[in-house]
Amino acid sequence: MIKLLWRLFCRMGWQGGLQWFVLALAVCIASVLSVSLVSDRLTQSLKVSGRDFLAADRVVESANPLPDFWLKQAHDSGLQLTHTTEFSTMLLAGEQMQLASAKAIDSGYPFYGHLVLAPQQEVRLGELWLSHQLMLLLQVKLGDEVQLGSTSLRVAGELLQEPDQSFNPLALAPRALMHQHDLGAAQVILPGSRVTHRYLFHGTESALNNWDVWLATRLQPGQKLLKPEQANRNLSHQLDRSERFFRVASLLGLLLGATAMSIAIQQYARQTQSMLALLKTFGASRRQIMQLLGGLLSLLTLAGITIGCLLGWLIHRWMVWQLGSALPPDLASPSYQPFILAFVLGGALVSLLVCIPLWRLLDVPALRVLRQEQESRIPAWLALPLLIMGLLCINLLLLQDTKLVFSLLGGVIALILALGGMGYLLLRLLPKGVTGSSFYLAVQHWQRQPLEILHQLSGIALSLLLLGVVISVRSEIVSGFQTFLPADAPNRFMINIPDADKPALEQFLLQHKLTHAPLYPIVRGRLTHINDEAVSQQDEQSGRKGIHRELTMTAQAELPADSLVVSGERWQGAMTGQVSIEQGVATELNIKLQDRLRFTVDDQVFEVTVRNIRQVDWQSMRPNFFMIFSPDVLKPFAVNWMTSLRVSAAQLPDEIELARTFPTITTLNIDSLLNKLQSVLDKLARAMTLLMLLVSAAAILVLLVQWQAGLQQRQTSLLLMRTLGARRQQLRDMLHWQAVLLGGFAGITAAFSCELIRWWLHAEWSEQAWQWLPVLWWLLPLSGASTVLLVSQFTLQPLLRRTLAARLRAL
Repeated sequence: MIKLLWRLFCRMGWQGGLQWFVLALAVCIASVLSVSLVSDRLTQSLKVSGRDFLAADRVVESANPLPDFWLKQAHDSGLQLTHTTEFSTMLLAGEQMQLASAKAIDSGYPFYGHLVLAPQQEVRLGELWLSHQLMLLLQVKLGDEVQLGSTSLRVAGELLQEPDQSFNPLALAPRALMHQHDLGAAQVILPGSRVTHRYLFHGTESALNNWDVWLATRLQPGQKLLKPEQANRNLSHQLDRSERFFRVASLLGLLLGATAMSIAIQQYARQTQSMLALLKTFGASRRQIMQLLGGLLSLLTLAGITIGCLLGWLIHRWMVWQLGSALPPDLASPSYQPFILAFVLGGALVSLLVCIPLWRLLDVPALRVLRQEQESRIPAWLALPLLIMGLLCINLLLLQDTKLVFSLLGGVIALILALGGMGYLLLRLLPKGVTGSSFYLAVQHWQRQPLEILHQLSGIALSLLLLGVVISVRSEIVSGFQTFLPADAPNRFMINIPDADKPALEQFLLQHKLTHAPLYPIVRGRLTHINDEAVSQQDEQSGRKGIHRELTMTAQAELPADSLVVSGERWQGAMTGQVSIEQGVATELNIKLQDRLRFTVDDQVFEVTVRNIRQVDWQSMRPNFFMIFSPDVLKPFAVNWMTSLRVSAAQLPDEIELARTFPTITTLNIDSLLNKLQSVLDKLARAMTLLMLLVSAAAILVLLVQWQAGLQQRQTSLLLMRTLGARRQQLRDMLHWQAVLLGGFAGITAAFSCELIRWWLHAEWSEQAWQWLPVLWWLLPLSGASTVLLVSQFTLQPLLRRTLAARLRAL
């Protein structure tokens, strides 16, 4: 039996449609495995690197020092501890002065990650380490003295990297590093000072869990417990959307591959019925036939999965190379889970696809040897609901997005309905043309075989639909990249602008033609009540949900130009006691129009009324705010100002003059950040292109298999027409018309269904309003027509050049 099985595999395993079955299975496995490998390595790396982002296993942030008995409890629990203090202070070096963001550290910092200094050494008492930008602003070098509060510290070197530095562009003020024991002599921490105390803890998993439980009920407002998994939230929103694109592309590659496999196995089943009937007449038992077919399919499945794993590994390596800096620097090695998933998925998919055709083959009567019309008693339509339910479960498992999966299912249903209407139009309303012409022959052929044409149309349209979904999703994300980093994006932030310097600064920017955003007055405060109901100030606190941190808020007579009011009255400068709130916060906190909000700023309390709710583009790289008050609200408070501007290479001398004219204003240069983001987004776009090409290959594979399935019948029809006197050019033109009509109408139907899916899902992929995507309406019909035409050219045209004797032998 084994020898017979191997001979059957070698002789029949790569013909009769089974070669397409193996190739389609390889595409399915490659599309899933490549994305799973990247996702698996990224997930493992983020679990490890999350500690590096925190520089510890746990961090408690607090505006005030923690009680001593808290620290004693941590020590008794077996945890190691180090303490950092972050604050803003003015540094003086001769006649130069600069506001800096300083950090004081203890010995033992950090537990994870790397504190990179030049020269690399421990931070000692009496030393100060400055970022490169701060050294330039203060015009100091190694060994110089810098005044910090009431003490002088010696510049020991350059601060290059901190593991737990914030990724927020507004937190990129020039940095300074010192020892914790120098804080007392500096006397810069005074009552009311804005200080962030970070207590870093390191220990075993059990000790950390016990500490979490003990701490959960003791955290106060203004205190926050950070864990490694929370540190990973700093990943870009665009990276999250890109990962979703990868998963969608993987899903569509799977669907296309499964479609091709289904067509191929159905074709093989039709061609094998007579052979199995003959085996039964020779005495082969049902069990022996089942062993032969099961063994053959098992070998083919193993071959397809192996090829798919190899292809998926190569694609994943290419994706990792393309993503480069978008991934963590120490990317973890892949685990065995994606490969296990590939083998399980391949086995499950093959089982779904072959169980009904195999059952039908086993039920073929031996009488079929004499009477070809004899068929299995098992209805073929049973395979369809089983396949749909199986693929639905697989897709839900892989994508984990119910809305998206059911939207694709709805799009396929819409495609089927549209195909029914389009098929009616094709078969009933198309002009017949001149009798005997090529167009006439093409239309007559379709009207004589409507079910065959609709079957071909459905397979081609489905492949074009899924290809269109990938193209449209990639278009949405890439356009989001371009919106996220427009060519005129601000590359400088100016913060801590004193009220006294504001008029002179505006005049300077105007004279030097430095385009800038409006100047915003800034205060920091907390939301404490909504409609006289107190809101919680931390995650574990009971009561109505609040914003568990201080907010940076502003006041404006006009809303920013990129803010869209979604509900409420328009903003007017003459109003008083009003607030405009960002839509996401309003939804999360269930805040409605005309609600009364109470805030605390500098120990002063005020109340405002919600006038409108607005949508904010948080990716515009411009100053944005959750709360914008009417101008009267902030008049009692001392404010500083901020703005953003674009500085071109030609305007760098103006920037230097700006720094000299306004030495107390902090200018944040984010050119390097923008360049890095642009590089990451470009690499993501290239990785998307690779997956789009993979899906395109799967779509073309479906077209080939669909065409191959009806090739024998087409060949017979063409040979009969040619033998009965039809001219070669006439038949060639008929094939051209069929290809253009079939591929074109399939493309139009796919474009229509794809637009329905985009309309339903546009909020998931883009913050902008939905619009038609014109590229779908010319690319899909053109792709369908050209592909079908090309396949027809290579498979059917050679038949027209045969001699009469060759044509008769072929019949």
